[in-house]
Amino acid sequence: MRLPIVIFTCFLDVVYALQCTSNCSMILSMSEQYQSPTNCSLITANYCSVKLVFWYEHRNYTVSFFGDDFLEQHNMGESRQFIMIETGRKKFFSYDIYHHCRETDDCAVEFAKDKIIQMTNRIYNVSKLYYDLGHVLRRRLTLSQNLACFDMNDAVRQCTVPGMSGSCQIIDDLIKHRFHRRLCLHTIHESASVNIYDSESFAMMTIKCTHMLCNGPITVAAVKKILNKNNLTDIHGRLPGTSVQTQINRYLFLIT
Repeated sequence: MRLPIVIFTCFLDVVYALQCTSNCSMILSMSEQYQSPTNCSLITANYCSVKLVFWYEHRNYTVSFFGDDFLEQHNMGESRQFIMIETGRKKFFSYDIYHHCRETDDCAVEFAKDKIIQMTNRIYNVSKLYYDLGHVLRRRLTLSQNLACFDMNDAVRQCTVPGMSGSCQIIDDLIKHRFHRRLCLHTIHESASVNIYDSESFAMMTIKCTHMLCNGPITVAAVKKILNKNNLTDIHGRLPGTSVQTQINRYLFLIT
């Protein structure tokens, strides 16, 4: 008797070795025309990668190229963006972009050229951004005052006492649209800041604030409104321009 034969075929993404610019970085002014680093190596790798860090207050940026043979599965082919805005004593605003690609040789260099033009053409009123966020995040009281924060159950928890520094923290999942964490942070220096990590498939906004019971939905909504008004995010707090490469797995069954 002839038995049926099952043929299983899996089509996976094929990774080819690429020629990638690597092992080099430089600091450039946003007012100058981009020039590729001159101290680079050309290596063979499975992925070409670049890291860009823009400092809008100082109007400069860094660019770093490197090659990778292996990446974490959830980061393969993704552009990941990360902004950090501190409104406390040592104010700063940075905008990081990490990109990994494997389409063509030196694809990270081509990505960097286009992205640098796009990012250096952006104009942010950094002073206004600090002021607007600081008005929402920073306490009007002195360090001698107590600080209380919400926890995940909406219960009020004592955070600091006179002589101790700390901040309330809330982490908002920008994809699932729910709070991921709410707590008190004890720190050497108090922080009133906003961080956003966005890789399209994973996005979180972390807010630290220093006035009574500030880690709640009212603060999150106010921060999102300010960031959107300053052309940093959409109305939901997501960063623009993040791309993701969909991994395709197809299965073909032939029965004879």
